[in-house]
Amino acid sequence: MTRSASYVSLDDPETCWKDPNAKSTGFFARHQQICLTRDVVEQIKRTALDSGVNCRLSLHTGPEDDFHEMIIFQHRDQYYRPKKHIRPKSFHMIEGEMAVFVFADDGEVIDAQIVNTTTNLIYRVGANLFHTDVPLTPYVVHHESTLGPFLGKSDHTFAPFSPPADDKEAYLKFRDGLLKLVGR
Repeated sequence: MTRSASYVSLDDPETCWKDPNAKSTGFFARHQQICLTRDVVEQIKRTALDSGVNCRLSLHTGPEDDFHEMIIFQHRDQYYRPKKHIRPKSFHMIEGEMAVFVFADDGEVIDAQIVNTTTNLIYRVGANLFHTDVPLTPYVVHHESTLGPFLGKSDHTFAPFSPPADDKEAYLKFRDGLLKLVGR
């Protein structure tokens, strides 16, 4: 039996390619139709757990595409600095549990939700809203959707009220304050 046209595997360079410029381990699909299987999710998890670095499989074929869908593995104890994008985006949980926080421009939290696989399945963040997501389990795997193309550094703005990425002590204090808002 020949394989399906929607088949994808991180281990098969005919179905996806590894992005040498990604800040974490990143792959792009080579074809327009994709069937995401549990096996592919396990490949993403294995890659991230073995390397200690986050991993993503983009279901679109490149940064210039108009619609972006990514399967993203995130480790819990890394800093995801609040930022805003010029386009909306959605998180759909596949595994684990994470908190999503949305902020006003002055840093006031305007929404705080726990997204998981049983009750709050999807969270949509509107355009131009500062937000951050904090894994609550040792790791999370989620499906993220947004509009493209990816614009590099001009694609987002970091929140001026948030600690810089190189100040771990300040980040932990900031994160712990946020987690109190969701009872953690």
